[in-house]
Amino acid sequence: MVELEFLVKNLEPDIKFILLTGKPGSELASKADVTLYTGGPEEICPLGLAPTTSTTVMTVAGDILVVLLMEKIGFTKAEYAKRHHSGYLGQKAKE
Repeated sequence: MVELEFLVKNLEPDIKFILLTGKPGSELASKADVTLYTGGPEEICPLGLAPTTSTTVMTVAGDILVVLLMEKIGFTKAEYAKRHHSGYLGQKAKE
């Protein structure tokens, strides 16, 4: 926990720490500026061990946040191409 706090506070002092979690009462959640609760879905792993449902929910929530932010800041194909300069995605971004 101390390492995370150090990174968050020293990388960019004014940056907001947004947490995506299934445990809103956790110690980490208490440190976040914003906590987005995923609902703590029950895992479908028959052993109850492997994170299955929770990782899917996190991926969907993360994708939604990325798309909304891209729209908000006007992120373009040209900007995308700067970051993916080779391979299939880089070539598609340059078309």
